[in-house]
Amino acid sequence: MALRARSWWLPQARVLVILVVAAAGLAALRADYRALAGVSISVVPEAALIDEPVTVSVRGLPAGARATVTATAVDDGGRTWSASALFEATSAGEVSLDQPSLGGSYTGVNPMGLFEFMTPPSAHGQGMFRTPDSGFDVTLAVAVGRRVAATATARRQGAAEAGVVTRQLRPAEGGIYGTLYLAKDTYGERPAVLVFGGSEGGVARTLDASLLAARGFTSLALAYFGVPGLPRRLADIPLEYFVSALAVLRAQPGVDPDHVLVMANSRGTEAALLLGVYFPGLVDGVIAGAPSSVVHLGSPDASRPAWTLRGRPLPAVTPAQLGTPSAAVAPAAVIPVERIRGPIFLVCGGLDAVWSSCPYTYDITDRLGARRFPYPVTALQYPNAGHLAGDLTAYVSITAAALTRFGGALVDTQSSLVDGHAKLLSFLASQ
Repeated sequence: MALRARSWWLPQARVLVILVVAAAGLAALRADYRALAGVSISVVPEAALIDEPVTVSVRGLPAGARATVTATAVDDGGRTWSASALFEATSAGEVSLDQPSLGGSYTGVNPMGLFEFMTPPSAHGQGMFRTPDSGFDVTLAVAVGRRVAATATARRQGAAEAGVVTRQLRPAEGGIYGTLYLAKDTYGERPAVLVFGGSEGGVARTLDASLLAARGFTSLALAYFGVPGLPRRLADIPLEYFVSALAVLRAQPGVDPDHVLVMANSRGTEAALLLGVYFPGLVDGVIAGAPSSVVHLGSPDASRPAWTLRGRPLPAVTPAQLGTPSAAVAPAAVIPVERIRGPIFLVCGGLDAVWSSCPYTYDITDRLGARRFPYPVTALQYPNAGHLAGDLTAYVSITAAALTRFGGALVDTQSSLVDGHAKLLSFLASQ
């Protein structure tokens, strides 16, 4: 009988032990949930323009807890991007993105790091977040261990949410192809900006142009090849085409006709500087990102000129002279920037892998200095950034894979974009 009693007791004992352990685990789980019940995330402001910083903070964490904050957003192509960073809560149970990240998508202090270093599941074939012009949401979540304690949304506003009115311009309606962004407040007169890109073609830099309009600077994002009604490639582009675009821009309500600037990057900087040289009465300043100090031939067909004036090709350097300092090329191919009648704003990255934008920048500033150029000159040089430093767009995610083509270190390139963008806005505000 004793043996039978013992056989009966052992299984029951096991069940009792399991129940006790489960109860203890459940109690611990409940304690964990109670500890995280008061966690919250705040975003200030909750809605801000795409190029504006926000402050993100977490409260209600256990003192000293390690918490992971994750940011997730969907780009214009429907792809989900995300970034995460690990933080240690203070004795008050708080975490701020102003604190150093201990690991994750970035390390060190970067209050907007989660917005700058998001990546898609696979970065192959796409190295930059395709930002919807209409804006997008960034979902922020804080987790302790595997438990998500709180979520919040940061709205990244497009220009339309700031009251910017958009108009599409096509060759049949004035001879130019682009997108016009009209600032909401047209009371008084303010500077305006003609914006165009480089060798990518089409209507480029629409995000930049739209955000300038959101700041009160009416802008026109212009295509000059690669669209219906215009040349297929960057070749035989008449500078007079840009003059027509300047006329359209100057005629918009609220535009100060004495403060119309041209802004371009990469190959487009040749046209921007040339417009200032040959049409000084129409161009009141030039903004050139990753610029050239000389004229190059067409792309990809170097047998054709890139730019023409009054039907004649402008002298250019040969393909073999790409990156050659101005002093070593034919004088006729050097852009005589001293003829520009207005301030000049230049940006370059020291590790530019596309072309020698910093040596070109030195050429421009040396020439201006030697000829006692009377207008302000801003030359921003970022030693460890690459070609993308000339984009001047802040808080947009870029992957390390993108820099294989453009050069530069990822952290330094993002830092250059934030700094350059802030200085660009100050430059425009001073006009």
